[in-house]
Amino acid sequence: MEDGIFTLKFGSKEVEFPKSKIKAFFDVVLKGESKTYNDHNWYTSGGLKGYIEGQSKTPYSKLSKPLSQYTIGDVRSFQSRSRDNVGQLWATGRYQIIPDTLKGLISKSGLDESQPYNQENQDKLAMQLLINRSSIRKYLKGEVPDTQQNLEAAALSMAQIWSSVGVPYAMQGSKKRIQKNESYYSGGGDKATVKTEDVQKALRELKNSYGKSEDSDEKKNDKKFSVGAAVLALLTTVSIYFLVTNYKSLKK
Repeated sequence: MEDGIFTLKFGSKEVEFPKSKIKAFFDVVLKGESKTYNDHNWYTSGGLKGYIEGQSKTPYSKLSKPLSQYTIGDVRSFQSRSRDNVGQLWATGRYQIIPDTLKGLISKSGLDESQPYNQENQDKLAMQLLINRSSIRKYLKGEVPDTQQNLEAAALSMAQIWSSVGVPYAMQGSKKRIQKNESYYSGGGDKATVKTEDVQKALRELKNSYGKSEDSDEKKNDKKFSVGAAVLALLTTVSIYFLVTNYKSLKK
């Protein structure tokens, strides 16, 4: 994700975050998920198979080029296949978006099926996925107080989106009673590898960047230094001018 501001429309309003902060956020959250925008898995009659770019040799057999070079419509078509010997493409890309989720995100993200399933558009889909969850959206935008309860509500929604994220407290999961930092989907083979404490910290850091510019502290300090240097140079020039003027007056 390149530097700059990420702008996403939600209804008539815009949601803005620095792209570098979004990348840092997802680097934490997705530690237990995929690594690249071309990663994917698929179901065949024999079960679930996966592909991680740079680590796996065999991708989904319907792919003749990297996943991110296909259109969104192509991906949806692969995800609509039956689970036969070829199989049904399932979780796709950097954010491991599954069929029903992708279907619901396309129009809300301002995208259509003719557009590429590339890095830029996968990022848009992922941010839309977050904003669609009211507990996450309200927390990140500061629409609710920054309390532990509201933070945990957002963290729970994260765990419900990605199975590798642990839940923030003991609760009833989708299949059984689970403990803190277990996957919400435990009981079906899913395991959490990302602790809720890390996700909560990342949520708070992303929240604090809402609506701010991309400038880092280092860049801000550089700007302050540049302004200070310019002022010092001006004062030095003025001082020299007065010294020379006074010297000439004394000689007369």
